Amino acid sequence: MSQRPSVAKKADASPIALDEPKRVQLQQYRDSDGHFSLVRNFRLADLITIMNGVCGTLSILSSARYLILSSNLPAPPTQEATNVLYFAHLLPVLGFGFDALDGKVARWRGGGSMLGQEMDSLADLVSFGVAPATLAYTLGVRTILDQVCLLLFVSGGLARLARFNATVALIPADASGKSKYFEGLPIPSSLLLTAAMAFFVRNGWYAMGAGSNADVPFGLFRLFGEAGGNGEIHGLAVIFALWAAAMISKTLHVPKL
Repeated sequence: MSQRPSVAKKADASPIALDEPKRVQLQQYRDSDGHFSLVRNFRLADLITIMNGVCGTLSILSSARYLILSSNLPAPPTQEATNVLYFAHLLPVLGFGFDALDGKVARWRGGGSMLGQEMDSLADLVSFGVAPATLAYTLGVRTILDQVCLLLFVSGGLARLARFNATVALIPADASGKSKYFEGLPIPSSLLLTAAMAFFVRNGWYAMGAGSNADVPFGLFRLFGEAGGNGEIHGLAVIFALWAAAMISKTLHVPKL
């Protein structure tokens, strides 16, 4: 099987054009030797960005912890399990706080790093993409079609972040250089979904027992097949799929505040 030739092997290939600031930033990673060189190159804003990812990951683990505590229980879950579930909903909000803070710290310290820009997108995907999808699954959005919608949601967030990184320079900017709008819903908008799900928990509108899905808001619809089969989908899952479409939309422009 033939492989695509790498750019470095092409005789007529020219090096990627980089402006001087990017060359300077890249040089710090090239010249670093010794143990933990990557960590030693972290800036304060980079460490704050990592905390965003930590919050998202801990939310996912807390959702798993809730499922363990509530497994094989008909209803209702114990107070300990409920507290863990509330904590899982709170963590993405804390992650958003770190996400907002890292930019301010980066500007205060004279600008961010290229490494920090990449970590910011990766952390956002965990806290505002994977974590909300995991919370929805924890609340009872678990049918085969539900899982397809949740996968679309995470994939849409991933694609939206990648497009932002690749095309942000093409979006019109104001005099300060700040982009005037977002193309598509920014992925932190999923905090609205997280807040809504916390409200559902507060009111007991979620699947409390093992295998239960009857109490999930917006209903359960059977598109094909028998009841309890693979053709059922929750209305909440459809909202996640529509959210994914809004995130990757190119015609939807959300003004920056």
